[in-house]
Amino acid sequence: MPHSDSYHLLLSLLVSGSLGALVGLERQWDEQFRHHRNRVLAGLRTFTLWALFGTLCAWFSQTVHAFFFVTGFGAMALWLTLFLQRRARAGGDPGFTTGTAGMITFLIGGLVFWGQERVALVLAVSVMILLALKPVLHRFTRGITMEDVRAALKFAAVTGVILPLVPDEAMGPYGAFNPHIVWMMVVLVSGIGFIGYLAVRAFGQRKGIAVTGVLGGIASSTATTLAMSRQSRERPSESRDCALAILLACTIMIWRVILLVGIVSPKAISASWLALIAVSLPGALWCLWRLTRGGSGASDAGDLPEYRNPLRLRVAFQFGALYAVILLAVKATLAHQGNAGVLVVSGISGLIDVDAITLSLSQMTGMGTLPSATATHAILLAILSNTVIKGGMAALFGSPVLRREVLIVLGATALSVIAACLYL
Repeated sequence: MPHSDSYHLLLSLLVSGSLGALVGLERQWDEQFRHHRNRVLAGLRTFTLWALFGTLCAWFSQTVHAFFFVTGFGAMALWLTLFLQRRARAGGDPGFTTGTAGMITFLIGGLVFWGQERVALVLAVSVMILLALKPVLHRFTRGITMEDVRAALKFAAVTGVILPLVPDEAMGPYGAFNPHIVWMMVVLVSGIGFIGYLAVRAFGQRKGIAVTGVLGGIASSTATTLAMSRQSRERPSESRDCALAILLACTIMIWRVILLVGIVSPKAISASWLALIAVSLPGALWCLWRLTRGGSGASDAGDLPEYRNPLRLRVAFQFGALYAVILLAVKATLAHQGNAGVLVVSGISGLIDVDAITLSLSQMTGMGTLPSATATHAILLAILSNTVIKGGMAALFGSPVLRREVLIVLGATALSVIAACLYL
């Protein structure tokens, strides 16, 4: 065997053994410290050997026979199946998760030998995280309701069936309606909202107002503002924490806009990211100052906002209709009134929803039908009107302490939006 081949094999064995040891370390720690078992089904040594076995089988498949790796994987799967079935008949924990992790570790060894070290590393770390999250996932699944399951399945089925079938062509007045693009926007926004919803369900609604503010910015900053304002009026002692939650949600909302623009149109984000980052600075700096001073909002008392599952068909269709109407209004205004009319539409749309107008303008910019500078101005005006609305909610429903802090920061945000528009 050439020297270079020997070096490659030894390096592969070293890398795969290290990755297997990491996975095995998590399994051994879980068995010994979380379940307090003296006898471990498979730990650090076993997983290391499984990874080395996968690397060696990959090498033998290259030097001895092409089916050596497949045969080795089949033999390991058969041995694990018989072993776990015997444990199950004995009445103990069969350890199917550990067995599955072992088979993946074998495949990781093969990936390393075939030069896919990055994929192997990502896979090993992902397996470790998934195994370590067992208690969190169990708590999360215990909190899932039948409504959540039905809503998620309906949305997944409708998305998987409708999206490939809807026509991907412009139709209607001004060619503003493209069913495929509209549904893609529905999937994008609902997906981001669902991530926030899952995070709320996983962490719980009593893990701190600061966490609620961050997640509220992903799910609904407007709902967070209204709920926290009311809570500050009912429990004035929590006003500063409620203000932190509101301003975190408002700041995350702007970052969410940046994410949406970047996904839909790289051209639009290249023209607007600096202005959007500048607009988010007042809220971000104030929240950072509060958090570093210990104002984490770690209150467990009171009722935090109740987030409903965003994957509901009625909500999805409503957003799709709103997006299509705004897109039609923008194109019609652009055709008859020019760029100035688009700015008016954006300001009005921001009173209702920021995501729809953001996606509409970004999509038009990506298609080349709207200048990126106009789209940036319009998005900033939508953020401005939305900020004014949330400031009004805090002023009407919040306590004096919350009103003072929120209005100062949101006022600075509004001034930064105006400054960004003038600068652009």
